[in-house]
Amino acid sequence: MTDSPLFRPIAARLIRRTIVLSALCVAVVLALQTWLLWQQHRQRLVEVVETVGSTHVPLLGVALWDIEPQAVQLQVRAIASWPEVGHVRVRAATGQVFEGGDASLAGAPHSHVVEISAPRGGPPVGQLELVADPAHLHSVVGRNALQMLMGYGVLVTALCVLIAVMLRRELQTPLESMARFAAELTPEQLTKPLQIERPTRQGRVDEIDVLADGISKLQAGLRGHIANLDDLVAERTEKLELLVEEIHRLSMTDALTGAYNRRTIDDRLPSEVERAHRYGRDLSVLFLDLDHFKQINDSHGHPVGDVVLRHMANCVRERLRSGVDWIARYGGEEFLVVLPETPLDSAVATAERLRERIAAELIVLDGGLNLSITASFGVTACREGDDSSTLLARADALLYEAKLAGRNRVASST
Repeated sequence: MTDSPLFRPIAARLIRRTIVLSALCVAVVLALQTWLLWQQHRQRLVEVVETVGSTHVPLLGVALWDIEPQAVQLQVRAIASWPEVGHVRVRAATGQVFEGGDASLAGAPHSHVVEISAPRGGPPVGQLELVADPAHLHSVVGRNALQMLMGYGVLVTALCVLIAVMLRRELQTPLESMARFAAELTPEQLTKPLQIERPTRQGRVDEIDVLADGISKLQAGLRGHIANLDDLVAERTEKLELLVEEIHRLSMTDALTGAYNRRTIDDRLPSEVERAHRYGRDLSVLFLDLDHFKQINDSHGHPVGDVVLRHMANCVRERLRSGVDWIARYGGEEFLVVLPETPLDSAVATAERLRERIAAELIVLDGGLNLSITASFGVTACREGDDSSTLLARADALLYEAKLAGRNRVASST
């Protein structure tokens, strides 16, 4: 697992992100501190200008009034000696110019100009122009920034080292142990306990402990599941067999009436005919059809028609021999009843009983409506040389005769 090129340890990734975020934080703090230092030193320059204005400007005024060039130059040198001042220029009202400091800074932007007043009032006797020394400003700000960078760097490095040690001990080592355990786990090693390399702690639980406990519980559950696997397979097999039987039953059954469907007739009736021929057994079938069923649908609606069909199928099924006779819905309101081991006269008697019962029972519908129905029957017995198609065709023809004769009757033929 650890040989994969896509594998990246969580602890290493966290350490890298910690270092990156710490460096970003240091950069932001350092930039803010540098800006504040810059503002402080600019304010310091303003204070220097004010100090010069309060101390040297009066002396310059006296020297210029008395026209003492040496005294003026002496004051210019004294002002230029300030570390914050890069260049000094004094313009006398008489046109003389006195300069001091770095001449390359003469005429630099952002210079400060102070008017030099006469000792006893009157018009100014000159101007004092001060230019800040950018090298001094950069030196001071850079030195302070470097000191802060070194201080923050040492602090962040120490913190990152401590975090790396803690992450390795508390996170990376136990996770690597769990990863190796999971990668090497096989069904044969489900009883092997999980060993985690962690410092001894008392009364404290964290996510790794919870995960390890979960793995142990999973192992126990898997062991129990495998132990009961045979019982589980047997149970699932039984349920599957029941489900297959139910699906088979549904595939053979008409969903509305619960009787067998046309597919069952095609599958089962040929076997009944073949058995009757092979063993010389009696076999009779009867077709029955509800009389005037279309009028019921037209007058009361198809839901009532469905109730009538279910009622008639139940009425017939309840009066057949269980496990021997069977009923199937042939189509629409037509039903086929198959009577094995039954001669024609018994089949005709059964059909008469069914016809009388259907006509005698009232169907109670919602709303207090009572509905009576009748049915016509065609009954025949299996003859030598008959197949299922011939037998059905003859029973269907007899059903047609019963309907032509006035319905609610039984027509039969040997």
